Amino acid sequence: MQKNSLIASGIATSILLSLATTVTTVEIAQAQKAQRPVPLLNAKCVNSGLGTAREQNLDVSIGRAVYTSQFYLGPGYRSASLTCNIKPENRPQSVFQTLNLGFGMRDNSTNSTTVEVKVYLDGKQAENRTVAPGQPTTLALDVSNVSNVAVEAVCSNQSQYCDRIYFFTASLERPTAPQPVKK
Repeated sequence: MQKNSLIASGIATSILLSLATTVTTVEIAQAQKAQRPVPLLNAKCVNSGLGTAREQNLDVSIGRAVYTSQFYLGPGYRSASLTCNIKPENRPQSVFQTLNLGFGMRDNSTNSTTVEVKVYLDGKQAENRTVAPGQPTTLALDVSNVSNVAVEAVCSNQSQYCDRIYFFTASLERPTAPQPVKK
């Protein structure tokens, strides 16, 4: 009798542990899915500059490290820019919290002059970085109340050709969901 009670208790404990593990695994999977970044280029984007803005997956060397570029801005002698509407039309406010950008000029662009990369949020300049060959740069910007994002690459010396700026990170993150309170 006592042996059967111990076996039943062991089986019940195993089932409860299995259920708890399954629930935790499902919660983690849902949280990871909800937090997966959305590529900026999934938004409605248009080329809004004189130079070239082109989606192109290409492996490039920046700062002696290999990055896979998602797109590039080629300012040439002037400027290039990309403007994206990140607020869904059917939503009263933006569904994103953070814009993450990672970019740079290739290591072998040694003859290029520097390029100013400017980021505008709803038409107001939010960030400005000077990019030289071989120097990767990253930015994280709050876009929780933003509808439009523009990224502009401006050649700092218009009498000298400026090489492309490659964007290896261009993603939008949703707000972090509050974690359920464990009792």
